[in-house]
Amino acid sequence: MPTASALIFDMDNTLIGSRIDFLAIRRALIALLRSAGATDATDEALTRRAIPELVTCGTDHDRAHGTATAEEMWRIIDAYERAGLVEVDVLDDAPAVLRALGARGHPVAILTNNSRAAALEALRATRLLEYAQTLVARGDVTTLKPAGDGVREVLRRLGSAGARAYVIGDSWIDGAAAADAGARFIAYRRPAEELRQRGVTPWRTVQHLRELLELDLSG
Repeated sequence: MPTASALIFDMDNTLIGSRIDFLAIRRALIALLRSAGATDATDEALTRRAIPELVTCGTDHDRAHGTATAEEMWRIIDAYERAGLVEVDVLDDAPAVLRALGARGHPVAILTNNSRAAALEALRATRLLEYAQTLVARGDVTTLKPAGDGVREVLRRLGSAGARAYVIGDSWIDGAAAADAGARFIAYRRPAEELRQRGVTPWRTVQHLRELLELDLSG
């Protein structure tokens, strides 16, 4: 039996096949930032930024000018999220894998930048919620991934602060959040070289969630 390392899963495109059009979200947010006069960065530079980082740009502009750009940005994000999480399917054998990991004594959690309402709807529909001890969503932390606040909040809720933790996700923002919180990152279906270009070095990379059952996650 391994020791009870906490396992923190991203949701979109890690546990479920999300249909959220993240590129379209970025384009809409960038257009809004430009119309508000909130940025003069290039489209290429802005497209590389995480969605929460784009919202931070809007928030900074609002503080300086008394506008409500960020509020409108969140409305855009919420609309895309809800549309993209309708009739989603689980990836690999996600329910069986989470159940097996929990049976080995691992606290299992889900960490997402999505709203709680959208995440709960998708996780209930896919029967994944019953295998997670906690869900940390957008409204539960001050700063979203790629910051490590969500990872720390998960560990606080699990009573696992200071214990070994693993973050499993498909994006560089999951790896950055893991590093910021002192956790190990297991990349899911993401080339290591692509992650390194973002300054992220995964502890391991898996192509199927069942590969997690073959790893020594004890420490």
